[in-house]
Amino acid sequence: MKKLKYVLLGALISAIVATSVVVPTIAWLSSKSEEVVNTFEGGEITVKIDEAPVDENGKEKDGDRVTSNNYRFVAGSILDKDPTPSIKKGSIESYVFVCVENENSDVFSVNIDNTAWLKVAETGGKTLYAYSTKVDASKATEDMVLTPVFTKVTVSQELTSEQLEQMKQISSKQFIKSQAFAIQSEAIGKNTAIDKAVEQFSMTGTVTYVDIA
Repeated sequence: MKKLKYVLLGALISAIVATSVVVPTIAWLSSKSEEVVNTFEGGEITVKIDEAPVDENGKEKDGDRVTSNNYRFVAGSILDKDPTPSIKKGSIESYVFVCVENENSDVFSVNIDNTAWLKVAETGGKTLYAYSTKVDASKATEDMVLTPVFTKVTVSQELTSEQLEQMKQISSKQFIKSQAFAIQSEAIGKNTAIDKAVEQFSMTGTVTYVDIA
């Protein structure tokens, strides 16, 4: 029986080092990032995430897209942040997922694009979204840039100085993290792809098998 090969890979916004892992089990080739921002290549799929640069007030400014930003904010601030996955030209057709980790959702709310990104699972502060369509860059002449997962972060009006001080004590100071994951669509269905994404991000609880065109 011909063995299936799944090509998985991930990338994530805002950190420093990348690690790729080859998993030989039943002939699957895979790579998955730690909490980093970089491009990962796994066979014939390459995915990355970046965002627009912002000024000291958290507003988008001109310049090349970046892998991290620093923010200063007060209660009620609306910050520009647009984590945007892209698939490198030449990559085979794939399902694309993004895991958004927001452990302070009572303080920071994001305007998820629920048309392009469909929620499939949620665990604690992590929420997993599937891109609403498969992405085929095999014949593309340029990298395929997907719809941003969200574009704004709104800081609660109820943010207290005590909460702000507590967040300042967190060494990483990463208030929202996003990681992208892609798996080839050939030979597997969308439900299997969703299961693999859920597994990669160690999600638990109810899984929603959304329609992916």
